[in-house]
Amino acid sequence: MNQKIDHLLNSLGFGFPETPEQIDLFNEVYRDYEFRANPSRIDPMKILASVRQKPVEITRIDYHKRTVLAAEIVHELHREWSLGHVKLQKLIYLCQNTTDMAIHTNFLKQAMGPYDPKLMRSIDAQFKRNEWFEFRRDSSQKYWPLGKAGGHKEWYERYFSKQREEIQTLIDVFRTMKTSKVELIGTIYACWKEIIEEEDEFSVESLVPKFYGWSDHKQKYKLDEIRDSISWMLDYGLYPTG
Repeated sequence: MNQKIDHLLNSLGFGFPETPEQIDLFNEVYRDYEFRANPSRIDPMKILASVRQKPVEITRIDYHKRTVLAAEIVHELHREWSLGHVKLQKLIYLCQNTTDMAIHTNFLKQAMGPYDPKLMRSIDAQFKRNEWFEFRRDSSQKYWPLGKAGGHKEWYERYFSKQREEIQTLIDVFRTMKTSKVELIGTIYACWKEIIEEEDEFSVESLVPKFYGWSDHKQKYKLDEIRDSISWMLDYGLYPTG
């Protein structure tokens, strides 16, 4: 097989020198050859652009995975009076960031913390289309089961079997927690993560300005609430590590 490939390459003019005579001839022919790039034609910006990672293509599976994760959270918590859009999003955010999970989200720096408004509209629409849950804004119970509630389970086992225990722990920890408290912890987590990404040393003193600088909405939280929440997160191991 190798001989056939060598013969083909030689026939096309791509053969390599093998014998001492061929090597000597090669060196003689290319004795004065020198390759030089033209610096005036090198564009550093084009080089950087060419090596930048291409945007990740978002597929239907990506959308389905995040819907299935949301369905599991809602399946567990829909009877809790505190579950609504904000709490659901914070739990998705914490699941994504505290477990080895690849789902597509675009959490923005919103007043209520990291929040993705398109995500909620998409999830609510998919819930209804799959007949899993319906979101009722004016009801005290926001998510109501539909005819095929629980139908996400097969997909959940397929997508999140490795993270199942960690997700369940998060669900149980936040099960009865007020939305404002979940919002507080979610925002602290995001600020903490920023500090790590900026390669700064974490401390309460470095986090507090980031927290209050997030939005004017955060002024409703007292400094003691922030400190107590950080201590709680340390006790539970619920914080970013880089």
